[in-house]
Amino acid sequence: MPRKAKITTSDSDRAYQRQRTEALKEANSEMTKLSEKPPLHLKGVANRLWATLVPELNKLGYITSSDNATVEAFCINYSVMREAYDSIKEVGAIYENQGKYYKNPATAVLNDATGKVKSLGGELGLSPSSRATLIERANDSDSSLTGDDLVKMFGDS
Repeated sequence: MPRKAKITTSDSDRAYQRQRTEALKEANSEMTKLSEKPPLHLKGVANRLWATLVPELNKLGYITSSDNATVEAFCINYSVMREAYDSIKEVGAIYENQGKYYKNPATAVLNDATGKVKSLGGELGLSPSSRATLIERANDSDSSLTGDDLVKMFGDS
């Protein structure tokens, strides 16, 4: 299976990768951006993540309304991941009931949702290297987005 095309504007990356990113941004310039208003059915963490993440994705210029389902799935799975982790924190990964020990089903949910978040995040350019590029672009454009802001995006709610 071929490697995924790297989306980047960093001077430290290869020229053809930067050119491909700029071509993508130019092709997308006439397409509709994602709505910054979260879909009505997204609640809680998923809703807040959408409201925080989408404006930043729109600024990058390579995410469009055609990516709506991917962003929505990312937000939902992130919310599910957080909910599963909360269950594990409360109940534990293993719990005892009537003298028998059981694996908390939330561990499987956490594992599945984490994999989906990682995969979908990569599709959206949210890998560690992409986040570094996001910070660079934000700093280059005098935006106030910092590493701490990204932590808040994906941190406590």
